[in-house]
Amino acid sequence: MRLKVALVLFAFLSPAVHAQARSSAESYLASPENYLGKKVTVYVDEVRVPAINSMTEDPFRVFWIYTKGRNANEYVWGGGIYVKVSRDQADAFAKRHNNPNKQGPANLSGKFSQWPSEYASEGLKDKPTQEKVWWLSCYSYSKYYLDCTD
Repeated sequence: MRLKVALVLFAFLSPAVHAQARSSAESYLASPENYLGKKVTVYVDEVRVPAINSMTEDPFRVFWIYTKGRNANEYVWGGGIYVKVSRDQADAFAKRHNNPNKQGPANLSGKFSQWPSEYASEGLKDKPTQEKVWWLSCYSYSKYYLDCTD
């Protein structure tokens, strides 16, 4: 009987444990208010390229990354999040994290931040700038990102 109860509990708790895998985007996005403005670390599995704002003159680039998380000694799927990196570091950032020869996910630390909501409430209106288009796209998908420009 105890074994059955333990198996049932394990079946119900497994998704919750997965969602809270350490150092994953999912773990921070599950309770963002606990991390806003704080330095956090994620395990980067892959970077989607090109950068979302690759055609702009912004002094930074915004990438969507896929993360892994840690459950005991295993890496598990950890969701995705935007990352803001300085423009001069963007190529090296993408190459480092998309290296097919890497042994596992690489650590990335940054300040857990929230996009300003001004464009979300403003919408695109008549003649949106390129910045408004990509910013609204980011904001509509996820209000949070990691700022690695420091």
